[in-house]
Amino acid sequence: MNKIGIIGTGLIGTSLGIAIKRSILKDIEITGVDLEPSFSKQARKMGALDKVARTMAEVARDSDILFICTPVMAIKDVLETVGGELKKGCLVTDTGGTKLEVMRWADMFLPDGVDFIGGHPMAGKESHGPANAEPGIFQGKPYCVVPKTGSSTQAVDALLKIIKELGSTPFFIDAAEHDSFVAAVSHLPFIVAASLVNTTGNSPQWGDISKLASTGFRDATRLASGDPIMHRDVCLTNGDSIVHWLTQYVRELEHIKELIDSRDSNRLDELFETALEKRGLWLSGLSFPESLPRKDVPSVPNFSQMMFGERIANKLFKSDGKQSKKDDV
Repeated sequence: MNKIGIIGTGLIGTSLGIAIKRSILKDIEITGVDLEPSFSKQARKMGALDKVARTMAEVARDSDILFICTPVMAIKDVLETVGGELKKGCLVTDTGGTKLEVMRWADMFLPDGVDFIGGHPMAGKESHGPANAEPGIFQGKPYCVVPKTGSSTQAVDALLKIIKELGSTPFFIDAAEHDSFVAAVSHLPFIVAASLVNTTGNSPQWGDISKLASTGFRDATRLASGDPIMHRDVCLTNGDSIVHWLTQYVRELEHIKELIDSRDSNRLDELFETALEKRGLWLSGLSFPESLPRKDVPSVPNFSQMMFGERIANKLFKSDGKQSKKDDV
């Protein structure tokens, strides 16, 4: 029997447990624990767990595969606590939204003979806690996989098997590139949502303004309803990348402000048409690098960049002097 441990039975941990139990994976026993005892009890009632443990160490000792599904800053404490309890050959992975710090903590606290592979399912919703768990939350979503140097083939294969059973698509990426990319498409959006709520909500007229807020405001601010602890921890562990993208965003807002101030109809048209087009391409899965003509099919390295991330693609296709200039983008 394969024994899986889950530390942290909130939205992701509970969804993960339910999805695994409902998959075709056989002879799986899942044990879980949460700092909030009611969470792990509810996760068991929902079918995510076979057993509820009393401590993290208890979960760690018995696990062949251990998922850490806590907010990012808590992962450090979890790794420090369980490091000495893990059996040789155990695979440890996480679901945290940042990776550089997590990978560093794994190096600090995990012993030889234990495999750590960073993970990040690009799945979630604004609500949190086990009551909002959904086994289908991973379906059709990318699942970032960040192996350490020296991660065993067996460990990688074991994680990939679970990821595929969740209905997710594995996306191999290095930690630094991961943190930069998700700062743009995951972290910046929830910060923008929070700032929009606070900007409007701080107005003395908000009581009356709010009566007119409808679907547009609701959709644009959805992520502000997410877990504040998760959002805080992401900012604390990915500050440089987030500040980089916030700087770009502020520049774009200043540009838009200038266009509005100047009443430049043509350039405003161009701005919104470009945004409409880019979002449409993304929704249809046709987002190409700006420098790549749309009529062209991507070269092999560029296709790899879409699937694996640029840094790993560059490593895979390190030029040997034979690559043609036509392929350089």
